[in-house]
Amino acid sequence: MARRSTAKLSFRTQPQGGAIKPEPDDAQYRAIVARRALLLLIHGYNNDLADSEDAYRGFERMQREIAGVDEDTPVAGGRIVQIYWPGDADWGIMSPLYYPWSIGNACETATALAKVLARAAREGGHKQIDIVAHSMGSRLALELLRELRDIGDITVGRIVLMAGAVPTFMLKPTPDKRKLRTAFDTVLAEAGMSLHSGDDMVLSMAFPLGQSIAPGAEGFFPTALGHEHFTDAPARLIQDEIAGAGHSDYWGWRDLEDARRRARLANSKIKSFLRLEPTGTRTAAERETVERETLSPRETGAARETASYVEGDWPSY
Repeated sequence: MARRSTAKLSFRTQPQGGAIKPEPDDAQYRAIVARRALLLLIHGYNNDLADSEDAYRGFERMQREIAGVDEDTPVAGGRIVQIYWPGDADWGIMSPLYYPWSIGNACETATALAKVLARAAREGGHKQIDIVAHSMGSRLALELLRELRDIGDITVGRIVLMAGAVPTFMLKPTPDKRKLRTAFDTVLAEAGMSLHSGDDMVLSMAFPLGQSIAPGAEGFFPTALGHEHFTDAPARLIQDEIAGAGHSDYWGWRDLEDARRRARLANSKIKSFLRLEPTGTRTAAERETVERETLSPRETGAARETASYVEGDWPSY
């Protein structure tokens, strides 16, 4: 598989705050059409453009450090696609208060992203997608799964949710198709992983209040997926604690010693879970398995099949 540089899909209209852009620039879109395998990175709430870029650079730098490769080696074999969305407001010091409205932006961006991916699959062929998301980006990622339920030629294999700002009740077993559990169970082809921390003060204090005052059925002081172990979680969702981690200690952009240690642990778990080789590429055998197991059902119009899996301050979201 040819190595390519990191791609970007921006749904922002301005560096801070602003409305949701219905689709990215054509040059950004064209950069992903021919790519068969994509690893989407999705930042969280209260990240402006510069914050998001710092987070993504931190992730790639940490992955290179763990893999022992130089800065010119594309992470994940050039599969990375950085997603930018307006989960912030241009309100100065009052920007964190935008949280209740950022939920709607995450859901709307998921719809727009699903349309872009569907179009890319139609024009460029089947897409095999993995996802790494942080905080409110985890909500966007799960909403994306729901949007992809009836879209062919796309397989979402594995998803990592770091410090997930997602109410746990939305992932409880329920026949209600509006809930995210149904999307997780029916769309995700392989497995998911939730990295959580009981020391995350944002999710323990700010999240329940923000959800409670948000429009819609967002719950009354709900518990965040990324704050603790969730007993009613899907069987194919691995839950792993990053002990002592604060809300911003996952991507790897912070230079503090403790933050770097926790980010390295989180990134090591991500590398193993996503089966990233030293250069970030999958083995030929893995690629052939994906082709055999995911292309045939879609080409024949058969229903999706889910693989079984056994679990062996207001900072930015």
